[in-house]
Amino acid sequence: MTRKEHLRLLSNVAPNTTRVKDDPKLWVKSPFPDVPTVLGVEMHEMIFQQITKYGDLPAMTCGVSDKTFTFNEIYRQSRGLGAALIRAGFKRGDVVGLVLPNIPEFPIAVLGCWSAGLTVSCINPAYTEGEIKRQLASSDAKVAITIEHFLNAVRSAKSENPRLSSIIIIGDAQEGCHTFSEMAKSDTNGIIFSTGENSDTSETISLLPYSSGSDVIKLCVNIGTTGPPKGVLLSHSNITTNLTQFSCENVGPTKTYHDTGVQERLIGLLPFFHSYGMAAIVLAGLYQGAHSMSLPSFDPATFLKAIREHKPTCMHLVTPLISHMVNSDDYSSKELEHCHTIVGAAAPIGNVLINQILEKAGRYIFFAEGYGMTELSPLSHLLTPSSRNSKIGSCGTGVPSTWSKVIDLETGETLPQNTRGELLVKGPQVMKGYFRNEEATRNTIDSDGWLHTGDIAYYDEDGYFYIVDRLKELIKVKGFQVAPSELEDLLRKHEKVEDVAVIGVPNLVSGEAPRAYIVPKPGTNPSEEEINEYLKPLVASFKRLYGGIEFRKTIPKAPSGKILRRELSDEYRKQNE
Repeated sequence: MTRKEHLRLLSNVAPNTTRVKDDPKLWVKSPFPDVPTVLGVEMHEMIFQQITKYGDLPAMTCGVSDKTFTFNEIYRQSRGLGAALIRAGFKRGDVVGLVLPNIPEFPIAVLGCWSAGLTVSCINPAYTEGEIKRQLASSDAKVAITIEHFLNAVRSAKSENPRLSSIIIIGDAQEGCHTFSEMAKSDTNGIIFSTGENSDTSETISLLPYSSGSDVIKLCVNIGTTGPPKGVLLSHSNITTNLTQFSCENVGPTKTYHDTGVQERLIGLLPFFHSYGMAAIVLAGLYQGAHSMSLPSFDPATFLKAIREHKPTCMHLVTPLISHMVNSDDYSSKELEHCHTIVGAAAPIGNVLINQILEKAGRYIFFAEGYGMTELSPLSHLLTPSSRNSKIGSCGTGVPSTWSKVIDLETGETLPQNTRGELLVKGPQVMKGYFRNEEATRNTIDSDGWLHTGDIAYYDEDGYFYIVDRLKELIKVKGFQVAPSELEDLLRKHEKVEDVAVIGVPNLVSGEAPRAYIVPKPGTNPSEEEINEYLKPLVASFKRLYGGIEFRKTIPKAPSGKILRRELSDEYRKQNE
């Protein structure tokens, strides 16, 4: 299927026989000076060069056990692990599956694998045993690194998969496993580590004919909130350049230690296996000399304790965490008194929640909403500090060396400002492709190098972009398009609504109709009639909840905070078969 055919399929329109008008004058370039694409340097080299400057400063502390690793310890142990992997006979490009929660050893595992020239496949630790097996098998992993909690699942995978030859355990020694702590002590003398000089950082294993790229170092799995998971191939060049794009002066909100003499303090609750947590906490945190506190999972008491004790200067959050803080009496200006910036990403947050968390702070805190995806390494847009909260609801402008444009959903024509369409992005952070999925790659990256994000967006007269919703999640009512996020943002303003999700359900009259799933605030008992009366003066008639309202205890969400509308749709379909 070609990209044009794919676009028509998504749009439900007849083929357009006229030539698609792509007007370069409507392309939007990042307002920042370009940065050179990083070539000839591998990711671990870039990190190692920085962290050796920070010496014995604390790099990462476990928020549960208080175990702390300094930058020197991360450097030494990463290289030790890399040396052990090389001595064990693993070769460049071999895949290592990481089945790990957020723990301080996570960056050691990643950097150690990269220093040995290996590819990392991060696996969601919340997966079932069957899902862990499938990802280890589909990624062709030869070795897995895990903790005791997931050991049975990994052992089961190894027994069924002859390619998976070794298990490395973090923690106490286990029968039939190599011990992570012993491997990290390995002698590095005489070891030839992987470097940009002894590898081709332009090589790719993508099935598409790229003329340049770089060794694939990270095989991410796109969770696939609107479809089945896909492996995303990212390279040294992708990730090192994206880190440079973020770290440029006046772009990212956090500062580097050697520029200020003060460590940023971060809370590492966002999953490290996810591109947002990996980039913002693991890689940028190490690169900038920040002190991060890792939390293996969300527990309200532990999260609150971490904030009170670690006193974060910058908090990386997603919608559910912001909602939790807004609706809990445990959080006040006291908990946010050391914080200069809140960074929100992974899913549209909405003005309501943003303003509520800023009001709770009781003083100026910059809210930096960003946009990206695993396929973009992961960052393409970011609200920068100079905007000073004047563009709340926007995901900002393109980061350096990034081009953006918005195209018509039906014709593919490039659209002007303040007109909604699909967002396309072009830049050095665009992935190499999907793992063993040539068709999906073709349908996502066109022949001119534009990545089709599948997100509906528009940009204003100042070049700031606003994400409206996912293309596949738009609800089509009598030919009109209804964005679930618009209704969700309005419903969150209701005094009895704590959380909400909206999906489209089949309707004989209108084709589809919006349906809301609402989590009431504790101690309240809203009625369907009450919610409908609240919405009536706020939205056009076709946006009303003719698909019904269901009150429930939780909303299904991915670890990134994205609403899993597909689960709600499947649930509704089964109930109405």
